[in-house]
Amino acid sequence: MLQPGTDLLLDRGYIGNTMVAALAQREIDFCLRVDTRGWKCVSAFARSGEAERIVTLPAPNEQDARDYELARRPTTVRLIRDVTPSGRARVLMSSLLDGKRYPAAAFGALYHRRWRIEEAFKRLKHRLRLEAVTGLDYLALQQDFGAKTVADNLCTLLGEMDVPTGEDLTSRPNRLYALGALKPILGGCLLRIGRCLDRLADVIAIIHQTRCRIQPSRAYSRPPRKATPHHHLAYKIA
Repeated sequence: MLQPGTDLLLDRGYIGNTMVAALAQREIDFCLRVDTRGWKCVSAFARSGEAERIVTLPAPNEQDARDYELARRPTTVRLIRDVTPSGRARVLMSSLLDGKRYPAAAFGALYHRRWRIEEAFKRLKHRLRLEAVTGLDYLALQQDFGAKTVADNLCTLLGEMDVPTGEDLTSRPNRLYALGALKPILGGCLLRIGRCLDRLADVIAIIHQTRCRIQPSRAYSRPPRKATPHHHLAYKIA
């Protein structure tokens, strides 16, 4: 549960004043990306060319205020223009109003930090096929969810442990390769089967050698594509 003093980072898709008011009235600071649709103040700010602006959002309507136990009062927020390395502008909304303590230039890097979380969701849903369960009862769902989450967490720990001194910090282990390498022996290791434990050291050594480059602020435009009934080719099964 979020507590006062928490800094919440959100992606786009929220177009109502109710959630912003709920966070502000519970003293939960936030930074979220907003689109021009549904926010007149955001549209005006996007056209203005300004780097940042303090705006006041209308109070939640009577029904939303009753449902979410909110006071019907306006919410003051800060709009920030963030320009990506490719030159594309996006608008961020935050409750952090102090421009000296929280400079506008720092919000781009803050928003980019959400990417690791999105990649984790993609890895669990598509590459580990979290939604492809082995049974339809509640126990099977719990077991599949727990097993795949544990596998991903162990993969992270094993891939990042014992990094040698002087290791090139511009790269990290290839998570997809690590999942594929650990999958045949992970169950046996948890059951302490000797032949699986004997192979573990070699697998970890290979994981450390199979790395991906870290490119700061890397961003690519997403080409438009039609919805297909199958997974995209990028969603490789581990």
